[in-house]
Amino acid sequence: MGFVGFAFDARDHHAGILQLQEASKFSLGRAPQGGESERLERVVHEHVGPKLASLHRQLRVPAFPFEADREIVTEFARLVRQPDGADAEKFFFRMRDAGMGMAALFETLLAPTARELGESWFQDDCDFVDVTLGVTRLRALLETCVRVSGGPGAPGRNALLISAPKERHLFGVEIVSAFLVSSGWDTTMSLGASAAENARLAESQWFSVLGVTVSDEAHLDSAARTIEAIRRRSANRSISVMVGGCALRGRPELAARIGGDAMAEDGAGALLLANRFYFDQAAAA
Repeated sequence: MGFVGFAFDARDHHAGILQLQEASKFSLGRAPQGGESERLERVVHEHVGPKLASLHRQLRVPAFPFEADREIVTEFARLVRQPDGADAEKFFFRMRDAGMGMAALFETLLAPTARELGESWFQDDCDFVDVTLGVTRLRALLETCVRVSGGPGAPGRNALLISAPKERHLFGVEIVSAFLVSSGWDTTMSLGASAAENARLAESQWFSVLGVTVSDEAHLDSAARTIEAIRRRSANRSISVMVGGCALRGRPELAARIGGDAMAEDGAGALLLANRFYFDQAAAA
């Protein structure tokens, strides 16, 4: 369900959307130099424009209308690693102002860029400090989007979003949380916690939906144990479980194997599933 990406340390996450007190450090601080400005102009006009035109032609298509553009993602990943975050912010908000919706920004820019940063680190194309800086800036932009688009929470629409124990690909969970929060859901994120810790959390608070990400097949069994423990102890005895992540993509049999009720491929799909689960539970009450 878009539960993909990269995070440098699960301990840096807290319940709900991560509150970045240092986000102000990355505000616009300087105008791009001449060559840099021309580069941004070229990427936005040559790549974003055609994609937006495609989007408007396909508004009736229920699936996500277009995929990430490799050149845009590569350029954005380069910008978020720079010492000054001004160019990255300018690039992001120019695409938004050009007409790209928040859902498109989440799924075709922020999440793919997080993956790009992780891959670059594993391939030794950048160092740990660069990746940490880049992911922090992505989180700051994500938090800004949620603050702008988020509405008041709806009663009963509470989701617990977790990763399988020992998962490190966590930024996508924040993308899913952003989709839900922007549509009136309250979310709690518990990333890197044990099955017992997550079960205690589900027992102490009422959640209508549990979302679980599994990015590595090695974590399937631990994810299954976590889901089983949460179902057994959850304050909501009818809690619905949606699953996603790289390890499950295109393999619904694995989703069923670990105890999920349904699988979502991205953040938009996770939102649709969460709303369906919510209305199903309300109708059965």
